[in-house]
Amino acid sequence: MRSESISVTLIIWVAVAFFEAACWGLVVVVDKRVLDFVTPLAVNLGVRAVSLVLMLVVVLPLTLLHLWSLTFAMTWDAAGVIAISAFVTWMLAFNCYYFALRAGRASVVAPITSTDPLFAALFSAILIGSALGGLTIAGLAVATAGVVLFARWLEPASEAHAEIAAPLPGADYNDPVRAVVLSMLTAAGWGMGPVLIEVAERGMGGPSATMMLESQFLGMLMLAVVVKLRRVPLLTRKLSPPELRLALLLLLTAGALETVFSILYYLVIDHIGAVLVVLIVGTSPIFSIVGGIMLLKEKFGAKLALAASITLGGVFLATLQRVLT
Repeated sequence: MRSESISVTLIIWVAVAFFEAACWGLVVVVDKRVLDFVTPLAVNLGVRAVSLVLMLVVVLPLTLLHLWSLTFAMTWDAAGVIAISAFVTWMLAFNCYYFALRAGRASVVAPITSTDPLFAALFSAILIGSALGGLTIAGLAVATAGVVLFARWLEPASEAHAEIAAPLPGADYNDPVRAVVLSMLTAAGWGMGPVLIEVAERGMGGPSATMMLESQFLGMLMLAVVVKLRRVPLLTRKLSPPELRLALLLLLTAGALETVFSILYYLVIDHIGAVLVVLIVGTSPIFSIVGGIMLLKEKFGAKLALAASITLGGVFLATLQRVLT
């Protein structure tokens, strides 16, 4: 009876992990859509603000009522590392991500940015001294080949998002090369962020809710300063009332989905372990590709499907290294 209970619990949390992957896959599609109306920096700022509010609403009760293992513990050293991580993640990586989405297709940006575990392995070796196994190195080579194929086979998109009325001066809605480069920079930033968090956790003996909240708050604060100082326009053009309502709805949806993903990530790891979570969350580009085709009417032919398969195959190889060690 006990083993059956454990099996049912495992199945439930695996299903939750796939739901988490679907959430992130849908985030990419929603982000791509909202960029029709809102500029990349403004989208980043808006999503950070929504995420921070929702995290406060969810994380504070979970922590205060001891409903999960995270506490409010924090040290000055850890706070400094988290601040650096917030800059790398929210200021550098996420801005590259939003500009990549503005330049190219969601169904292409998603698999390329999903190579972040490979960069995490590299930065972990550099910053923490972790060893790079043979499968990780092979994964890096395979994923790089997939990205190169994306760069060679991508053509300017012809979907409606490439023909937005009166875009901002210099807007790059139809630049596949820029999309690939920015997606790789995104993956690098997303890979470094968790390694810095791990450095902070090692100094404290584990993660804390304060880390999550500090990171989101600093990200929002830094973005607000940049938007204010550079006087970044918030909208791509003058929006009609229905378009403005849709833009706000999309921002709220993106922020809510990101928050669900972030919180579930900690909860699911507690129940099924980090390795299995990484494997399952690695399927999120599949949801982005399907969503891009169905909701954004993006074209995704056999060549791009092969490039995506090779890229994700490289990520799988690198993740397999963690399973076997």
